[in-house]
Amino acid sequence: MITDVELANDFRAIHLIFGGMGSILNLCLLYLAIFQTPKAIRLYSTLIINFAVTDALTCLLDIFIAIRFRVLPYPNEDSMAHIMNGVCKNFGLTTCVIGFSLYLHTLSHSIWSLLISFGYRYLILFNTSFVKCSSVTLVILAFYLPSFLQAVTYWTNFVERSEILPIIKRVHPDYDFTESVGLLTGITDLSSVSVVYGMIHTTLPITPVYISVFIIRWKTVKILTKKRDFMSQDTKIMHSQLLKVLTLQAILPATTFGTSYLFIGCKSILLPKKKQLSVTVRLGIISGQIYEHLVFSIAILMPVVSPLTYFVFVKPYRQFFIKYV
Repeated sequence: MITDVELANDFRAIHLIFGGMGSILNLCLLYLAIFQTPKAIRLYSTLIINFAVTDALTCLLDIFIAIRFRVLPYPNEDSMAHIMNGVCKNFGLTTCVIGFSLYLHTLSHSIWSLLISFGYRYLILFNTSFVKCSSVTLVILAFYLPSFLQAVTYWTNFVERSEILPIIKRVHPDYDFTESVGLLTGITDLSSVSVVYGMIHTTLPITPVYISVFIIRWKTVKILTKKRDFMSQDTKIMHSQLLKVLTLQAILPATTFGTSYLFIGCKSILLPKKKQLSVTVRLGIISGQIYEHLVFSIAILMPVVSPLTYFVFVKPYRQFFIKYV
């Protein structure tokens, strides 16, 4: 039977492999967006750069923290624990929790970036002069502010190992919590304003953003169909390619961020006591050490695969790779 330490090391290798691949791919995309973007989508390259930088940071931070997530469904302890097995554990608690807070904010910003990209493709069909580079940059910054607020506040809620260890040992006495499995930390007050904000911002916007994205996509396709006779062949191809990229990018996080709902679903809800009987309803139906590792191990797939969609469907980028790679 595999031990906790062996399991932690296996998943650390997964974080290292996929995080490394994602970092390289997104840096390649960043280079292409800056130096190899054709004139027809030069303005859109601002959004591609935003995606590349965000996803590259996600991959690098994933390697840095290599986090394992654990919500504690304990009736008298409204707490949440994390074990970090990445490079950050060599630098101490503060470095790890800041890294984790930054990591979460990149995941959130990537969802907002998807909405911005679809909105851009829709607006550009009406008035190309209205959408300028400065306008696109300002919109990106405006949507980034909620994620930035999460990044600078969420990390302040984490406690030392000595404070969270007694709680988590009561819940999971069979787990190995020695320092060899990683740096143990957690949050003991889930009602804190910054914690509630961080959880809401990480999970709740996902559904309305996806609904908006697919509505915008439907309207964009409808308009493109009407205007096909008035577009040059190159313009038609470029719009088609970018829509394929955006559609795939919309599907990818839909599977990844399903874990966000499990993140919330693992919390326990205490029902009122009746005749000294306390009933705990557990929303999360999946538990166990492998699941705890998978929550954030799966999340890394999105920033790894996302740049590949550009390499496959954007012709100038594809030609560059065929020629030089």
